[in-house]
Amino acid sequence: MTSTAPSSTDSSSWALTRALVHRYQWFHVTLGLIGNGSFVIGSVFFLWESWQRAGTWLFIIGSVGMLIGSIGSAIVSYERSKGRQPGDVDDQQDKT
Repeated sequence: MTSTAPSSTDSSSWALTRALVHRYQWFHVTLGLIGNGSFVIGSVFFLWESWQRAGTWLFIIGSVGMLIGSIGSAIVSYERSKGRQPGDVDDQQDKT
């Protein structure tokens, strides 16, 4: 029978990832701002037919940036709700 629990390597890797995401929150905010700026510029580009292709790419880039930024912000909010501080790394699984 195989175990479905994550190995200690997977757990410590995830803990390190959470700590990095939590510590570098400014990165997620910056990605969100870049994404929003891309949407605004892309919207203006749609006013001219010759710029519509560039506007489409700006919308795609903006949506990816905002998605990554939102995922990072969600992880930070979750970590703070659990009482963890930026940079905290532990190998224990979350107790839900």
